[in-house]
Amino acid sequence: MSEDKLARTVVAVLSHYLIRKSAEGPGAYNGPLEDLLSRVQARLSEPFLAEVFERFVERPSGTVESETLQLHVREVVTRDADFARELTSALAGRKVSRLRSPRRRTRLILAGVAVILLLVGTFVVGRVTTSRPAQVTAAPTTINVVPPTSLSSAVSTTAPPTSTTKSSTGSAVPAVPGDGASAPKGSPVFLLDLPRPDDEWNFSRGDHDVQLTPYPNSLWNTLATCNSSSYSREQQFRLKNFTRLEVKAVGTDSTSSPELGVKFEVFVNDDAVNAIQTVLVNPGEAKPLSAELPAGVFAVKLRTSFTTAPGKPCRSGNAVWGSPYVVASGS
Repeated sequence: MSEDKLARTVVAVLSHYLIRKSAEGPGAYNGPLEDLLSRVQARLSEPFLAEVFERFVERPSGTVESETLQLHVREVVTRDADFARELTSALAGRKVSRLRSPRRRTRLILAGVAVILLLVGTFVVGRVTTSRPAQVTAAPTTINVVPPTSLSSAVSTTAPPTSTTKSSTGSAVPAVPGDGASAPKGSPVFLLDLPRPDDEWNFSRGDHDVQLTPYPNSLWNTLATCNSSSYSREQQFRLKNFTRLEVKAVGTDSTSSPELGVKFEVFVNDDAVNAIQTVLVNPGEAKPLSAELPAGVFAVKLRTSFTTAPGKPCRSGNAVWGSPYVVASGS
């Protein structure tokens, strides 16, 4: 089971269980699920994560609370393979703890899998969902993004022309990762395809929305007003022979607290003080971002930080770089 699927399953099962406990009282008590709940609580014991967990327990049906907990569980199991195995075993133990005969074992395992899939499906249906973006196609190409019918997109979603080789996920990948001289001049390369120092990810990545409008190959991180280590985050990429950075939209996603304002900054090389581009995004906004890259650039650093005052009650949200890419200088 992938880290993302494991996190979704754990949060969906616990959400269903806590809702049932709230409705039925002590009669809904389930030992294996209480064990699963205590394992997650014990692992998320750091002050900010503990508050995220407590908010989820208090409101297990809340979209923001479930989404936030899922994000942090996924980050933990990605870093800690032992904890991932522990959660997988806890889920498996819940499904097979009372098996007796081989035939009944098979039936109950299948039933348990079906129940978990049903719970996950119910959880997903209850969420605020967004349309999935179309993959980037051959050059010139347009990402046909269809936002919810009740809202109109505030930011253009037209992708730049490209004739580079595409990966299986639709990302434009140069022949030499991080070297724009090995790609045709003017072609885009998503930041997801660039190398990173020590191959380390500080941001999350993949398809994501900015104020309900979806963007492929995005980057994002969770900020929180009540934790100094989560008040600002950054991610660096290694590159050379690129002329410009383009981001289709920056802002918070649809699950974030609506009061959050975020500053998006771009730095180059080892300078962490003088940003070459800064965009301030007020609550509920989405803006494009563009920055010319100076000659001799060998690294780009993205930084997000709050313009909202720190403190409690804790307000958290995902600061998203929607479809960021750099433009190759060519050979």
